[in-house]
Amino acid sequence: MSWKKIDGILTQLAVGRDNNVWGINFKDEIFQYTGQTWRNIEGLAVNVGVGADGTVWVVNRFDQIFAWNGIGWTNVPGALVQISVGDKSQVWGVNRADNVFYRTNGDVLNGTWVQVPGLLINVSVASDGTVWGVSRNRDIFKWNGKDWIQIGGKLKQIYTSSESSVVGIGINNNVLQYKDGQWLQYKDIILENVAISIDNNLWGIDSMEEIYMFQPNSTTSPLTPTSTSPTTSSTVTINPGYPAGAIIGLSVGLGLALIICGATILFIIRRYKKTKFPEVSGFSEVVRQ
Repeated sequence: MSWKKIDGILTQLAVGRDNNVWGINFKDEIFQYTGQTWRNIEGLAVNVGVGADGTVWVVNRFDQIFAWNGIGWTNVPGALVQISVGDKSQVWGVNRADNVFYRTNGDVLNGTWVQVPGLLINVSVASDGTVWGVSRNRDIFKWNGKDWIQIGGKLKQIYTSSESSVVGIGINNNVLQYKDGQWLQYKDIILENVAISIDNNLWGIDSMEEIYMFQPNSTTSPLTPTSTSPTTSSTVTINPGYPAGAIIGLSVGLGLALIICGATILFIIRRYKKTKFPEVSGFSEVVRQ
């Protein structure tokens, strides 16, 4: 099995079924892979998600959300910095505050965003409803429908296309795949971004923004156990964060307290300077002696 270099330069990509690959380059330009070359799609984005049914959503540099309608982009209310698509009914994302959301009904115009407890910087959803995520301190989580289950290991990025297809980028940029309760490492490849399709086509981007596709050419497994295998799982509550209003209120309160304290000290100093203290008898005599 080997990695085949694909012509082109990208910074992030996502893949649906049958190598339906979409990507973003360093200029925020959007591209779709045709099987031979990359077709430029109108618009600008920083992150793209592709579903198994061909559904495509993107977010741009201003956190605006758009869904591809086949001929153009439909603006969707909301604000996200990263988005993931399993299919038209499975769309998840995270915002600039690391809050996690999913789209109800998958409806572009009439759907709504529902917030899920917890803070993540990267979330990935599959068409079967499988959801994985990575927190800011690189911990790995899997959604069970109501809670986040922490999975052993550390990742920079994660991508899932089904319950059995989960890949990620490790701390040292090694490519990992989750199988049978443990993380296995792909040999001889270092990447910055990785994606796997529902039919197990693996794509990635390295530090030079070069694109690779994994091609099987033998029966030898390309995977080896990592030092974190096997992993353990536990149900945890991801830090929900603090409401912005509470933080602002606390800051204002502390500021007012400091101002009052400073004014009080200044008043005491001024009174001290104006006060004429009586001479202590005997002091001058002691000095003269």
